[in-house]
Amino acid sequence: MFANPRFPPGSRRASRRPLSAAALILAIAAAGCMQSIRSTGAWHEGATRSQGFRKLLVVGVTPDRNQRCNFEWVLATKMRSETVEAITSCSLMKDDVQLSRESIEPVIKSSGVDGVVATRLVTSSGRLREGGTGDTRGSALYKATDSGYGYGYYGMPVVYGDFEQTRPIIDLENAFEVMTQVYETRGASLVYTLKTAGKSRDSMDIVREDISSSIADRLRQDGLIR
Repeated sequence: MFANPRFPPGSRRASRRPLSAAALILAIAAAGCMQSIRSTGAWHEGATRSQGFRKLLVVGVTPDRNQRCNFEWVLATKMRSETVEAITSCSLMKDDVQLSRESIEPVIKSSGVDGVVATRLVTSSGRLREGGTGDTRGSALYKATDSGYGYGYYGMPVVYGDFEQTRPIIDLENAFEVMTQVYETRGASLVYTLKTAGKSRDSMDIVREDISSSIADRLRQDGLIR
């Protein structure tokens, strides 16, 4: 019998057996998970779009420290590269320190970061409503520049009653939206806002990985990190 010219002697012929039902289901589920999360971003009016950040402080804005630290670690890992250093706030702040303007400012100064990436791990459509007619949050320099309710300087919570009652990370049974805001540290000003939305029934670890990947990919596509 003649040897098949496409498969030299000693080589293993590729199997043409169809995927098992279980493998096919897993493949479809994986594809569905990757397609269920979307990130869209926009530069803040007046921001310099050519700027790229090299050293960033990653902050997960949630009262649940365990979930905050887990998310920060994953997102920082996704953001790091040969030209980008990403530091988690949990690695620089004590366990009993609450997120606030007063607690985050010395961390920013001591770490020498040129940008802050603040992600609200706990958000829902009800908490993203526009502010009222008057904005009394902060001084002229630290006045809140975002449209989120109860958040101001570097995306830090200023209405602690609402912040402490926020749901844990994500309601996995329903649609979720995560807001990420990038601030430059020279003037503590907002330069970019990113919204990541989706719906998933997967485990929290999988969702955290997918959200972080989506955020990091969008930041690279829009030139904030390289």
